[in-house]
Amino acid sequence: MPSDEAPRLRYGQETPGHRALRKGRFSETGRVYFVTFTVDQRRPLLIGVVAQHFIEHLLQWQRESGFTLLSFVVMPDHVHLLGILTGQSRLSDVVRRLKGRTGRALNRLLGRSGPFWQSAFYDHALRAEESVEKIARYIEENPVRRGLVRDPCEYPYSSANLVYAEQMLGGRWGMRDDVLQSKRLQP
Repeated sequence: MPSDEAPRLRYGQETPGHRALRKGRFSETGRVYFVTFTVDQRRPLLIGVVAQHFIEHLLQWQRESGFTLLSFVVMPDHVHLLGILTGQSRLSDVVRRLKGRTGRALNRLLGRSGPFWQSAFYDHALRAEESVEKIARYIEENPVRRGLVRDPCEYPYSSANLVYAEQMLGGRWGMRDDVLQSKRLQP
């Protein structure tokens, strides 16, 4: 490799730029967050029983973590979540626990070892002018954009599947009244 070229880094690998993006970030209880994380080396491992197993962990995790799900999709190589941080833990700790628990469980299920998830994750705190519904639609339409289904409701690993929508603490795309009252969140 010529000396004037920078070494190529793997996508998702810790870099000085990645660390700089995290500086000054803080987690805010009651804030809606859009979170994305990927399978290590973007391997398409989240299919069939593996995707189903992840969703079971995800639905349990929301009850324990203080992250109220509004929308999600489990794609073969990545996951999108939209939810409200309702607990006292930082978002990075909440996501780390989900990735740690599911990474170990999914590796056992597949009979493999090593990292399941890439170490980094993307998060975006929604601003007041941003639409929860618009971002939720973006998340649920991901399988359509990828050509996996023609309608988001056909995709079995998403909050567009009404079976899962009923199990999300926040309901699909918005807060249910009982959650809003129990968490004392501002809409």
